Amino acid sequence: MTPTHARAVIVGSGIVGASIAYHLARLGWRDLVVLEQGELVGGTTSHAPGLVGQLRSSPALTRMLMYSAALYRTLAVDGVPGFLGEGSLRLASSPARWAQLRGQAEFARGVGLEAHLLTAEEAGRLCPLLSLAGVEGALYLPGDGSAVAPVLARALIHEARTLGVTFSSHARVEAIEVAGGRVRAVRTGAGRVETDTLVAAAGIWSPPLGRLAGVALPLVPMQHQYVVTAPLPELAGRTVPNLRDPDRLIYTRQREQGLIVGGYERDPRPYDGEAIPDGADPTVRPFDPARFEPLHRAAVGRLPALAGAAEVRQVNGLEAFTPDGEFLLGPAPKVNGFWSACGFCAHGVAGAGGVGRALAEWVAHGDPGEDLSPMALGRFAGRVPDRDAVREGACRVYGTYYDIAPA
Repeated sequence: MTPTHARAVIVGSGIVGASIAYHLARLGWRDLVVLEQGELVGGTTSHAPGLVGQLRSSPALTRMLMYSAALYRTLAVDGVPGFLGEGSLRLASSPARWAQLRGQAEFARGVGLEAHLLTAEEAGRLCPLLSLAGVEGALYLPGDGSAVAPVLARALIHEARTLGVTFSSHARVEAIEVAGGRVRAVRTGAGRVETDTLVAAAGIWSPPLGRLAGVALPLVPMQHQYVVTAPLPELAGRTVPNLRDPDRLIYTRQREQGLIVGGYERDPRPYDGEAIPDGADPTVRPFDPARFEPLHRAAVGRLPALAGAAEVRQVNGLEAFTPDGEFLLGPAPKVNGFWSACGFCAHGVAGAGGVGRALAEWVAHGDPGEDLSPMALGRFAGRVPDRDAVREGACRVYGTYYDIAPA
């Protein structure tokens, strides 16, 4: 039964919402309620590809992701781990990319992240499936890995429950009561919960949730496709690192004896529906083989073993992207007590551990522990882009996801 009062209400039981609940509870906030419109651990968490890379463009975000990886190594459900520490390889298939990787290696070491520059031949020894044609070198990050996101979310939910957090499924938010410029209560189909702190961690559903409180959350659901192959003979008895070949716009990660293969095409497709569709898993849309074909062709060029590999699963999942490629974190500028944790631009699983810790510290103590101003929701105060601008920006971020940023 959903309580009628809570110190804080978190909307969304995916890996981010579960992490926020866990970290707030560890700070002593026991009177917490997590609301989920369907079954627990749905949405993007249920189908995320699960690459956990730690190296990003800013020290704050890199440290956030390093914390995530460290936390994930401690989490399991019934003895099944939620994190696989295979490490990762970033290939340079051009001289410009090799120059970028050399700079990234220096940056990584500066923030305490282990990183090694490898020759093409050394990369090939770590991943024998690779064709090394055109490879200038690689960056190896041994602390990276991949996540089984539902396992991590369920583990965080279990830990939060042991600390007294209530999780309510099938409790869709119908209204948010705001008075005197402050959140006062949340009304759901399961009842009304009085609270003065609400965290929107609802993924692609966060914008309509924000509108209930008069808060604009500028993000767009983008369609992101990947496939899962049948077992490959080349992977029998072997574990290979996650692979990114950004010049080819592709990534792979091992899943048992097969590979997950995806990427970021130049002509991305936002989900343009007025409302998110109903269904057993509304964040999964019909797969478009023609749109995926260029990525598949690029992947085969780098990993020839994929040429005849059967596909056991095809996924077209919705991922929340923002117009500037940064997260939407922190307090709403004009509605006290409304907080956001969404818009992760395909970093939601990798970032969830660190996001949960930072947002919990921010809510409880007024300081996230890092300078998160580039990710803060407040950066849009007074100038929230309109729907078309958000859509155009999100498409630009997605379509240039692997591009080398201008100097």
